[in-house]
Amino acid sequence: MARIFLLTSGENPTLPFSEVKSILEAEGYGYQVLGELPQVLRIESNLESVASIRSRSSMTRVCGLELFDCEAKLNEIIGNVEGVDMGQIVKEGESFAVRVKRPRRSALEIGRWKLEQKIGGAIFTKIRNLRVDLKTPQKTFVGILIGDRFIFGLRVAEIKPKSFVERGPRKRVFFHPTAMPAKLARCMVNLAQPKRGELVLDPFCGTGSFLVEAGLIGCRVLGFDADRRMIEGTMRNLCYYGVEPEGLALADARSMPAADSSIDSVVTDPPYGISATTLGARTADLVEGFLSNIIDKIKKGRRVCIAAPMNIGIGELGERLGFKHLESHFVYVHRRLTREIAVLRRD
Repeated sequence: MARIFLLTSGENPTLPFSEVKSILEAEGYGYQVLGELPQVLRIESNLESVASIRSRSSMTRVCGLELFDCEAKLNEIIGNVEGVDMGQIVKEGESFAVRVKRPRRSALEIGRWKLEQKIGGAIFTKIRNLRVDLKTPQKTFVGILIGDRFIFGLRVAEIKPKSFVERGPRKRVFFHPTAMPAKLARCMVNLAQPKRGELVLDPFCGTGSFLVEAGLIGCRVLGFDADRRMIEGTMRNLCYYGVEPEGLALADARSMPAADSSIDSVVTDPPYGISATTLGARTADLVEGFLSNIIDKIKKGRRVCIAAPMNIGIGELGERLGFKHLESHFVYVHRRLTREIAVLRRD
């Protein structure tokens, strides 16, 4: 077991941490939460778990092997650096760099560049023939100033958001204004905790955002939609990203053609608003009909991750229909819409 820190994106206060925990649980890694700070999650887990986080996460930016955690005071930071056995981390002749991150503009009294230089100097004096390389170092040390704390360690993985930007709604071959951004779609897939090779269903598949993201992490995917144009558009997008579906069908989510206990995970964003088709039904009624229909089709103990307008109260609705409401997260979209992203489990 290793102490690991994760620097997450700052776009939502709760989703990034839940995404990491869901990935670890889906991949079968035990973990213990050591601390939660704004944008920083500290855990104890198998270091191999970082590979799963790197390949699946949309809202994690840096994964590091934690070497120490201390107060954000210059003398204490340097003292802790000097106390680390660097011979276990970096070898003679290797190149290294030090990067200090300051999310939320924490500890402004400490100069970031000055701190990088002082930490680098302390490391440099401990190992012979070290080389500083700011462009392509063999080892990168990362320090995070957050609140009144400083977390320091060796970077194990860096996750760049570029690939999610490249799969943005307007980058796809088929576009619709209601399409879910790739980053949030991937996060919701992770919250549903599917494993590679398992079947993920989106009963309101729209442009295929969730199916693309589930397919890219190795899941089998199945999609339904009541609008033929959306089914055709989903197929075009899946083909573009190299995802072959188990099936796509024109169907009402309230009466889906799926066998009982055949679905491993459900991820969906039912239609709402003037740009989406609801077959003349109120969104709340549509969601209730879908949840009533899906509860027997999803396997026991497995999850539904669903987005809906906050005023629907999707968590409470799920409980009333027989699901266990595990968690909810809230995402502001615009003045008239805040999404509730709820995770439900069939017990």
